[in-house]
Amino acid sequence: MFWLFQNQRSAAEKVLSLLPKFSLPCLILVVVLNSLQILFMAIRLWFLFPMEHRSKLRNVFAAMSIGQTMNSFFPARAGDFYKLAVLSPKPAKADFTILTLTGIMAADKLVDLFCFLILIFSFGSYKESLATFNFSNAEIWKWVLGTLFLSIFLWYFFLKKRWAKLSQWLFQFFNGLRSLLAPKQLFLSLCFGILVWVAEAVVLQQLSFYQTYPLTLPECFFVLIMLNIAIAIPISVANIGPFEASMAFALSKLGMPLETALAVATVHHGLQMVAYLVCGSIGWGLRRWGASSN
Repeated sequence: MFWLFQNQRSAAEKVLSLLPKFSLPCLILVVVLNSLQILFMAIRLWFLFPMEHRSKLRNVFAAMSIGQTMNSFFPARAGDFYKLAVLSPKPAKADFTILTLTGIMAADKLVDLFCFLILIFSFGSYKESLATFNFSNAEIWKWVLGTLFLSIFLWYFFLKKRWAKLSQWLFQFFNGLRSLLAPKQLFLSLCFGILVWVAEAVVLQQLSFYQTYPLTLPECFFVLIMLNIAIAIPISVANIGPFEASMAFALSKLGMPLETALAVATVHHGLQMVAYLVCGSIGWGLRRWGASSN
């Protein structure tokens, strides 16, 4: 938006003129859906904890909401370190260390990715993405085999000699991944993981609908693919810039005018940050309440 004002003032004014088309009920619904995403993320993670070490859901929600807020407004991944610090056992236990918790957090990331893959393959959204980047099946296999070769190379030359030292740490880490082998825990976590992505797709549907460019769910997931590729490596605070640019690019690929796409992307990101701040404040309140009740 700042770049538009400086270089393309008429386009920026066009984007601003489109903002009143978003009604107040639409904006409230988007904030609610973004807030529900945080709740679903917390429940998804909560189900991955072993029963004997499962923290209260309110504690996991507090850690998740504050952590996601920190990830948005502070240096990259600061929120993930916060979650580890808050949810780590105090005092430390022999069968549940911070490395075990790191394994649980890694399992949560894997569930999140798997849910996204289920949805984009179910709806066929990946086909549009491959066409956008002109990737052929042969090129995809080259990337897969190249990654596999690099992993073997790193293992043989760098990790093999240090395996004895790493084995104990890895045992604790993989202990945290055990929840992926528990069918009930994994199923419940997957259910809420899918709800996280569906909620974001519905947000995109609502915002596009109010700009008179309704999107189907497959189209929404295509936009989310492009968005998550762009923000995979954070290069700005709160991903401001890459978020709007990638979403606007994806929406324009679906036939939406660029100014309209920028309006949708800007409002989407802005309301997402509002929801993070609201949930982060609630999480902070829950932390204070939990501390005072103890």
